[in-house]
Amino acid sequence: MSLFGYELGVDPWQLAMIAGSVGFGGIVKGITGIGLPLVALSILVIFFDPIFSIGVVVLPITVTNFWQAFRSGMQWSLFRRFGAMIICFLVAMLASARLVVELDTRTLFGVLGICVLVFSGSSLFKPRARPLATTTERWAGPLAGALGGILGGMITIWGPPMMMYFVLLKLEKDIWVRVVGLVWALGSVPLVLGYWQNGVLGPATAPVSAIACIPGMAGVLAGEIIRRHINQQVFAKVVLVALFIIGLNLVRRAVF
Repeated sequence: MSLFGYELGVDPWQLAMIAGSVGFGGIVKGITGIGLPLVALSILVIFFDPIFSIGVVVLPITVTNFWQAFRSGMQWSLFRRFGAMIICFLVAMLASARLVVELDTRTLFGVLGICVLVFSGSSLFKPRARPLATTTERWAGPLAGALGGILGGMITIWGPPMMMYFVLLKLEKDIWVRVVGLVWALGSVPLVLGYWQNGVLGPATAPVSAIACIPGMAGVLAGEIIRRHINQQVFAKVVLVALFIIGLNLVRRAVF
């Protein structure tokens, strides 16, 4: 199948499957601020090669992250509050990407997954009454950013440590989405460059990935409409359920 002179390498039914998967992931992301790659890849890898699937979702992830981060204008207050965390995150990601490649990723996935499951499960059944104190936030934020950066550099999964930190802050739902979008957007830039260099995002996947941005953004916009009708308590539970599912997926990757 070709479009505007570009050979996409997929037939119309496959393109529809990609659009549906990315669009559904976009809806989840629009509601919770996270989940597009988890949802989309869980479906796509059933029908496509995993490397091709990853290449397809790269641009929708990046575009939707930047949309969520900057849709309401530049929020300098977010940079002031989370700047130290973001700097530690980016520095740690760049540094850890150059670490020794001999890494038992299965063990890392398993330990991280169990930690996420324990945190999200306990928070669902016995939520913390108060947000973190300001004094705790000053050191916990950079620590969460550094841990996320180390994981991002080694296994391209940087979300769980910072998501757990954001949960403890008890951020209002729109601030949560904006902060997650900002951090994820900044982290996705080196990821896109890395995937372009190693060929995951290349001539075979880039055109399809660019087209997939359309259903991805449509899903995010639909999810944002749904989020407006969800109160803060329900939103917090939805985020914790999403985090729990991420933990299950990490454990699955460790076992299989």
